[in-house]
Amino acid sequence: MLFRTVVGVLVVPFLCGCVSYEEYRSLQDDLSRSKRNTNDIITQYQRDLLHRRKSQKENSSRNEALRGEVADLKNQLLLDNKKEEPEAPGGINFEKEDLPTGAKIESGGLSLGSSLLFQPGQASLKKHQLASLDQVGDLLKGKYASYEVLIEGHTDNQPLRSTRQLFEYNIALGTARASNVFKYLSKRHSIPEKRFQVMSYGMSRPLNEQSASTEQGRRENRRVVFRLKRRIH
Repeated sequence: MLFRTVVGVLVVPFLCGCVSYEEYRSLQDDLSRSKRNTNDIITQYQRDLLHRRKSQKENSSRNEALRGEVADLKNQLLLDNKKEEPEAPGGINFEKEDLPTGAKIESGGLSLGSSLLFQPGQASLKKHQLASLDQVGDLLKGKYASYEVLIEGHTDNQPLRSTRQLFEYNIALGTARASNVFKYLSKRHSIPEKRFQVMSYGMSRPLNEQSASTEQGRRENRRVVFRLKRRIH
């Protein structure tokens, strides 16, 4: 398009009247320079286009590789979390007579539904509604004062509505809830921090996988579990 425009401009003088040989040569030189400039612009544009396409292809390949690595890590973590955790030497199970209000026995551990401790989707403990957790604190400070304690955070399989994140959100939520329970028991009941371990399983250990997507199943899976581990003295 540029070349045609230049040619049109240079031909006009010939149509308007006679020109000298010097003017003719000057016009020819201008035309040649315009053609060279146009070719240089086209060549540079083609190079830039090829470079952009190459960069896009490389970025796409890197992104695909990163997505694959992230997926592999997530799958590995899910598999690791699904493995049964070995019983720690000296660990014992809670007894039914120990159960605080609203608690259940889960594979020897003591399970509290998240609704007893947290608002939906929140990690901060409810205020003035922690009678069950205080009963757990009394057990850990009294009858089971000689044991280390593992606090597990479990969630349902629902993503965070605002971002639609699933895996990362549930792992983080389980961690935050278990950590806040640990901090409360340590501070409120003066239990040494070194006795506690905190772990989040997110949504990877539902009580019943077949009902995990039902409202009742999700409610049951949102929980904090306490397990007695190694005897410390």
